[in-house]
Amino acid sequence: MTSPSLDALLDRISESGLLDEPVADNGIVRGRASLDAAGLEVTVNVDPELEEEDEGDSDSPDLDALIGGVTRTLAMSETQWRAVIDAIADEIGEAVADDAVAEQVDLRDDLEATSVVVFADAVLLRFTARRQFPDSRILVQLDSDLEVETVEVEEDAAELDDLADTDE
Repeated sequence: MTSPSLDALLDRISESGLLDEPVADNGIVRGRASLDAAGLEVTVNVDPELEEEDEGDSDSPDLDALIGGVTRTLAMSETQWRAVIDAIADEIGEAVADDAVAEQVDLRDDLEATSVVVFADAVLLRFTARRQFPDSRILVQLDSDLEVETVEVEEDAAELDDLADTDE
């Protein structure tokens, strides 16, 4: 059973045509979409953070902010996308010793976006870098202006698999 807020979000996303075959499941709306700036099809999860609603918070999710986040992310220009990739590569390059990577290649060429999670006030991108970090996932949080806020390389992000599920 889904909540009225989740049903309303599903209806809005379905009407918008932003996601292919969107479904509501486990408190999120999930579908596939083309991230044209990256030249990839990705899983997109829209999380209205309903657990806050369940805890007695009477505010319903900001559907306009969620739809706007999906729209902005999917409409990202190649220049914006390149800036995100550069910021990720720079931050990881500064933080990780060369001997910590499996293969020495430019991280910019190795990063592949696999999923997007949209919240009302942020976007979480999930990447793989199969040659440099074959057993890890790279999680990148963007702010509402689609600028990089945080970058994490996680060995095993199993707890995020429900949110950032992909067809890998």
